[in-house]
Amino acid sequence: MPRPKSYNREDAVKKACVAFWEHGFQTLGVRELEQHVGINQFAIRSEFGGKEGLFLEALNFYGAAAMANEMAPMKVGGISDIISFLQGLVTPESMTSSAFGCLMVNTGIENVRFKSPKLEAVTKAYWAELQSHFVQALKNDAQKSYNTGGFDVEPLAASLVTAVMGIHVQNRTQKDPTAGRPLVDLMCDMLMHFRAKHCEAPHPKA
Repeated sequence: MPRPKSYNREDAVKKACVAFWEHGFQTLGVRELEQHVGINQFAIRSEFGGKEGLFLEALNFYGAAAMANEMAPMKVGGISDIISFLQGLVTPESMTSSAFGCLMVNTGIENVRFKSPKLEAVTKAYWAELQSHFVQALKNDAQKSYNTGGFDVEPLAASLVTAVMGIHVQNRTQKDPTAGRPLVDLMCDMLMHFRAKHCEAPHPKA
């Protein structure tokens, strides 16, 4: 009869997420991981398939939390929700603001050397999802206006994703969750100009 688990699986994933977020995947040894997560090597191997398996679960947990909480308003909202999302990246105590930067950004940078297809797939899916949220928010605002001139929101959404990555890198390199604020302010100004030009056309005269 198998012995009952002495740990909570979800709690272990949350702790691993924080540990990988702060220290990275490659530099965090299994023994250090044991200390941070509170489970031994055998449990890491049997429950998660090893260190990389636990890291994948931590990445998925991180991404799902961001999508459900910080990204979700953009699907039904508009440019003001994109602005709120961006401002959250440099607001202390915000879910998406951290001196550790972004776990997805950090993983992408590390994986240039590690070359794990599984890690690459998770990070790419995350950025694609963020871009789709930006696209939907931009389209939502544009559809409310009487400005029928065609414009492609995809390049703007892709630029916003790149800006988000840069904001997180700045936060991490400076070890300051507000370090990326100048870029946030620039992107927010750009979005307000975009909204004034494309999404606030006057009602046509009868």
